[in-house]
Amino acid sequence: MLPPRTRLDPEGYYARLGVQPVATQAAIVAAFRAKARVLHPDVLKTGDSAAFVVVRQAYDVLSNRDRRAAYDRKAREAAETHDRAAAEAQSRMAREAAQARHRSAREIIDDPLDVAELAVPPPASWSRSTMSLMPRVTGLPVAVWVGMAAFLCLCVYEAAAHLLAPAPVVNAGIRPNAAAVEPLSPSAHRAVLYGPTPVRLAGTPNFYVVPAGNPAILWHLDPARNKLVSIGQLPAFSSVQAVLLIRPSGMLEVLVDDQGHGFVSADHLAPGDARAARAAYCGYNAGQAPFDGELLERRGSGNGALALENRAVQPAVVKLRDAAGAVVVSIFLAPGSHADLQGLPAGVYRPEFAIGELWSRACNTFAAGMRARRMDQAVRLPGATRIVVASDGGGPAASDIPEQAFEHN
Repeated sequence: MLPPRTRLDPEGYYARLGVQPVATQAAIVAAFRAKARVLHPDVLKTGDSAAFVVVRQAYDVLSNRDRRAAYDRKAREAAETHDRAAAEAQSRMAREAAQARHRSAREIIDDPLDVAELAVPPPASWSRSTMSLMPRVTGLPVAVWVGMAAFLCLCVYEAAAHLLAPAPVVNAGIRPNAAAVEPLSPSAHRAVLYGPTPVRLAGTPNFYVVPAGNPAILWHLDPARNKLVSIGQLPAFSSVQAVLLIRPSGMLEVLVDDQGHGFVSADHLAPGDARAARAAYCGYNAGQAPFDGELLERRGSGNGALALENRAVQPAVVKLRDAAGAVVVSIFLAPGSHADLQGLPAGVYRPEFAIGELWSRACNTFAAGMRARRMDQAVRLPGATRIVVASDGGGPAASDIPEQAFEHN
């Protein structure tokens, strides 16, 4: 069941994440991660695919600054339009009510029977036009006249005070109250977006930690007290080697180091080796899908130009590496698309490309079905250079490379 919509949240995106429309980007990321730890389909017991899709839809909009700004702007415009319509309707009703009261008063005055029934008859010298003006002038109490006069005097005083007030003085020596905060380092930024980095305990992994609403606690048995003692938390997707299942307690005994064992609740673990844990981490933290032609990485500038074409049936990411192995440019291409890059630094580069599904921003790789290749021929910029990506070998000669080699920046 979707949460209720409000004036500033017409689609209920903020409500789905449990945040306010004024929430910061970090708060939105944290809220999504908290929801995903409970609702992700891979989470045992609490996983809910339909609910996760609803939350992910909201996150895809709110995590993108441009799409969030457009969503907020549309909500504000709709709210302002609704307020204007309500104000106009209220003003129209007030005018109609005033006109109806005025017509009733005129009918009473124009009716000779009603005039004859007045307790104090009007003087004979008054004309009929004078009588028609009486309800407008003499019908107001003295207190109303006094209030109107006081309000007028107050308005004149405020206007004069504003016009005669001296210009504010800006003191450049006054320091701001807020302390200067250094920007997050790349590693800290990744920790905020994707959580703590998974760890790998000793042994050959055969299980990994899945996201859940509560953390995966690593316990140690204290022989002196015959009691389990917490020795830390295992981040999601950490790899462990389970050696024994303690059925009465539902705990798995895992290898911590070469000399000791620990215990983790079986509810927090799923079977899988280190490769499966890595793939699950990358898929879970894929983030918003890149748009066609999005630059994922770019360093330096110059007069070099490059034409790119993806003839594969899957999305592709193309990278150029310099002689030291550093990535100069990395671009995402949708199937069957092309792109023209300008302003690249001059030099000799070795092109690489990877095709697959579900590009992961956290891992800088495709989370599923990835194949990475490095072209045999280097390219020189500036110059007439064209790179064609083809999964069937129809492009330039290339050799397969390990996924880890492609991921490295």
